[in-house]
Amino acid sequence: MVANSDASIVYFEGPVMFSGPGVKGNPTRKTPSQTELADSLPIADWGLDNDFPQQARAAKESNPDLASALDWKARALYAGGIKYSIKDRYTGEDADPTNIEVIRIKWEIDQFIFRNRFYTLKAAVDFYDLFNVFAEIIIDESRQKITRISALEAENCRYQRRTENGTIPLLLIHPDWSEWTGQLEDKYLTKIPLLDPMNAFPQEIKESKGSSMKYAYPIAYPTGKNYYQFPLWWSVKVSKWLSFGNMIPTVKETILKNIALIRYHIQMPDYWMSDRYSQKWATMTDAQKKKAVEEEFRIINEVLTKPDNAGKSIFTMFKTVQQSGKEYGGWKIEAVDDKMKDGALLADSSEATIKVFSATSIDPSLHGLIPGTGGSNRAGSDKREALNIYMSLIQAHEDLVLDPWQFTAWFNEWTNQRLKTTFYFEKPLLQTLNQVTPANRATILDPDAN
Repeated sequence: MVANSDASIVYFEGPVMFSGPGVKGNPTRKTPSQTELADSLPIADWGLDNDFPQQARAAKESNPDLASALDWKARALYAGGIKYSIKDRYTGEDADPTNIEVIRIKWEIDQFIFRNRFYTLKAAVDFYDLFNVFAEIIIDESRQKITRISALEAENCRYQRRTENGTIPLLLIHPDWSEWTGQLEDKYLTKIPLLDPMNAFPQEIKESKGSSMKYAYPIAYPTGKNYYQFPLWWSVKVSKWLSFGNMIPTVKETILKNIALIRYHIQMPDYWMSDRYSQKWATMTDAQKKKAVEEEFRIINEVLTKPDNAGKSIFTMFKTVQQSGKEYGGWKIEAVDDKMKDGALLADSSEATIKVFSATSIDPSLHGLIPGTGGSNRAGSDKREALNIYMSLIQAHEDLVLDPWQFTAWFNEWTNQRLKTTFYFEKPLLQTLNQVTPANRATILDPDAN
């Protein structure tokens, strides 16, 4: 246990504990500029036209690699689902499960997780799509317990503009911002008080009788933006790689629709028809000659293309000059080279796909085969090590997404001077073949994930 000189702050090892109202050292806030203060609208636009979330989701849905990659990241963060541990602060060991207080806390937490089981995956999706999550916490009538946590639809959320001292008072929710009247009195606008995660004290909220029963708890990955953070994958959109990758299927479809799919070039010698029809050929009309030539080509075409003739051989006779024994020029059948069968544009497609994976920080080996040449990777060791490295680097994301839950542990006193409750996502850890017997080779859960 550590305390300052007047005991206004007391904490044990682990996260800083909330103390009484004597703590007033607030973090420095960014104050609005003169330009921002002069803006007449009460909200902070999300993007130039206040429609960045819609743009981002449309970009995601336009590219199957990006949509799959972002979904993969959300599921990887969620992994084995939300779990919790209760530790004894003095010993650092798991709390005694037979202790009456521990039994009560576990029962409350189990109910809480079930009630709020949809938050975690929804928050993970919003986090990777937009790098912004808007959690809503609801307290009971006694104001002593947080009972619900939900992830508000991020596309519908906007921050009220900062006040002169840098605080953001409200989170504003509208079902369609393109229809917003521009006024806080819009009947479709919902206003929720916004908590400052760096300065939200449970005791002050509990004692603020008559205040709101709902609060917004903002979550964002720090990318240096004032109000809303831009997801890192957006760089693949700005750099035109996403548009380039999306263009390739259209270009290829256009090529396939417009090129003449000719399989064979058949060449008939000019003497063939006169020899075939002998003296009769000279007396035939032009229409008769045309019909005879077309019939000759039809017969040859059927031999080459009819499914019944697949795999069969073609037998022909050729004419020779009797005096010299040399052959006359005969029929020629040449296969037309199909450039598309050589994988035209697949190399470009592969490069665009790799750029998407790079922008989303996913090792391509985790996503299966990559379109194009030289892009496949099936080695199990590559996948295992890539996943283990990835899972070891997402702790920062887990801390952000679960921050409202850790706050709830303090608020509901599941974390106190004696006990420390921590929520976490259970993470997979892939094993090598020599670590487990063949019968037990499977993904295991990391016991130290918490």
